[in-house]
Amino acid sequence: MKIYYKYLLLVIWMIVIFLLSSEVAQTSSGRSAAIVGVLTQSLHVSLPESILTFLTRKSAHIIGYFILGILLFNVVKEYATATKRIVIISISLALAYAASDELHQLFVPGRSGELRDILIDTLAASVGIGLYAILNKKHKSGINSKNKVYYIK
Repeated sequence: MKIYYKYLLLVIWMIVIFLLSSEVAQTSSGRSAAIVGVLTQSLHVSLPESILTFLTRKSAHIIGYFILGILLFNVVKEYATATKRIVIISISLALAYAASDELHQLFVPGRSGELRDILIDTLAASVGIGLYAILNKKHKSGINSKNKVYYIK
């Protein structure tokens, strides 16, 4: 039963990414402009608007794919036991999804598919995967050390 919620979370997140990628350029740009407006007016960030827009849009990629990487690792670890294998499979799946997402954007009015975005997405997912792998390993070693029985001679 527990594996079903992992799949559900992963599929929901992939749908969220797909839906955001399906937005026409005007809608996507409007959302970015609103965030930039908050940054400049409320937080008084004084960078040029073009730079803030670029950083906002790339931050969305980083956050989205960081989370995707964690969710992928969480599912893949149910099928593989070696951490290295889990990491490689998870990164490969993230890369494939990032590439398919950019390909999909070629068919959305006003949007484009960018190799740079595939690299950013894959790197962000890899960081999420790596962080999860480290935390997962520490958690497992903590459980194992608690269950050890020590004998006094």
